[in-house]
Amino acid sequence: MHPIELMKKYGWSYNRLAAEFGVSEVEARRWGFRKTATNYRNPPLMAYKLAERIDKELSTIFLSA
Repeated sequence: MHPIELMKKYGWSYNRLAAEFGVSEVEARRWGFRKTATNYRNPPLMAYKLAERIDKELSTIFLSA
């Protein structure tokens, strides 16, 4: 799962996303740019794995609540 998809799914702000992933807000915003943008950055592979893990944990919490 892309970190930006996680952000949109749970209604997070870029600030919250950056805090969860331990990056600056500017870096988190770069992940959301289109690939044609000059300052676009792909998140590292670990960010995809972390997003998947966070999604599983939050889904479990919401289902059990």
